[in-house]
Amino acid sequence: MTTHTTNAPEGASPPHILVVDDSHSVRYALEKHLMEAGFSVTLAVNGEDALSKAVDGSFDLVITDIDMPKMDGYELCKRLKNEFKTSHIPIIVLSSRDSDDHVEEGFRVGADAYLAKGGNIEDNIVRIKDILNAKSFLTGSRILVVDDSASVRLFLESGLKEEGFIVETATNGREALERLPDFDPNLVITDLMMPEMDGAELCRAIKQSEVHNSVPVVIMSSLSDKPLMRRLMREGAATFLIKPFSVAQLSIVIEEIFSSNFRLLLEEKERLRMEHQLTLAAIASLVQALEARDSLTRGHSERVACIAMELGKEMGFSSSQVERLKLTGQLHDLGKIGVRDNVLLKKDSLDDGEFEHIKGHSSVVTNILRPIKSLHDILEVTQSHHERWDGNGYPEGLKGEEIPLKARIIAVADVFEAVTSERPYRDSMPSRVAYDIILEERGKQLCPTCVDAFLRWYEKTGGILKTHETSESDSTQS
Repeated sequence: MTTHTTNAPEGASPPHILVVDDSHSVRYALEKHLMEAGFSVTLAVNGEDALSKAVDGSFDLVITDIDMPKMDGYELCKRLKNEFKTSHIPIIVLSSRDSDDHVEEGFRVGADAYLAKGGNIEDNIVRIKDILNAKSFLTGSRILVVDDSASVRLFLESGLKEEGFIVETATNGREALERLPDFDPNLVITDLMMPEMDGAELCRAIKQSEVHNSVPVVIMSSLSDKPLMRRLMREGAATFLIKPFSVAQLSIVIEEIFSSNFRLLLEEKERLRMEHQLTLAAIASLVQALEARDSLTRGHSERVACIAMELGKEMGFSSSQVERLKLTGQLHDLGKIGVRDNVLLKKDSLDDGEFEHIKGHSSVVTNILRPIKSLHDILEVTQSHHERWDGNGYPEGLKGEEIPLKARIIAVADVFEAVTSERPYRDSMPSRVAYDIILEERGKQLCPTCVDAFLRWYEKTGGILKTHETSESDSTQS
């Protein structure tokens, strides 16, 4: 057996595909494209060779030609589906014979999809990925089967469970609606004609539900009524199946539905990610605009963020929590964009009115970030990073552990950065002075746990940040 493996993320193996074709050029062309797409590939020269390798090995997908000597693709499909060890492996039939009869024959013997030779390779790779994603998505998926016939319910329940689904049944639409909250299905398969509430009514009720309106609904019927089918599809049905059908045929339909849903979920996730990135970029521009008003505080938020990250690491934060802490530090002073220049840049001490004005920056940042739901955890911190452990801070006078943990971390980092940096009203001070101030404020202004994390970090590093700004700040860190 010749196996080629592409680079995969550490700890994960790429999907392993068995390619079966008697043509040397087709085999190696497929191998090249699949490896470039990140798959591991094993080659077989005919169905007999493929069956032996499939039983002996472990594969996530089989792509097979139809016309081959010794054992053709149809026979290979049947053998793989009848073999317990390989029955779960999705199979793609690859052929230049693309007539309806040949496609139907491939599905009849167990193929999960059909790709025409000579098709666009990029489209084919996307299709292959969809099938693998759908198969992964299928495992453990919950299906609610609704039919007033006990024999149909038993037939579908046993067959779908063998395919790896979690299945519950209901005898009519009303009973199915009662099951929805607890079972929370990924798919509903319902008969059309039932007492109390039929399949069409059930479909409409699901699509009108605030919680389950995205659940696909497959409607079964012995009626081949095209106008009825079109109406049901307009009302939200995912597809319409004419009885009788096999579990294998149903599985293909389910995989198609889940594949489409999986793609939509990925697209929605990517859309939200892009929106989030654009939002953060816009906010970063606001932070830069704030710091551009005063050259002495330029980079303050970034340095606070870096110090906070180090404290988070000392406190056992996960990598994702540390990254979130970094973002929190970068945004913690965003509200100062609403502070007047004559107050923000004042070199003398602030009078009572000016101090009240600058305290309002917590409310300003609240107004900026409140519309962005994904930043609400950060909003909580930006509001509270001037609270004090002893309860004498602002804006709400929170005390001790009433203050969010990340806000307490930012408070320690803010003190260290502020003391060791030049300000309009004073020169920078050595890092050891900042160390002593933070130690003195332990249990007063600052959280003891966060201060202890700072002390551990300082003893390891001397308070020197390993960032692109180190060279600018080293002169103050001594």
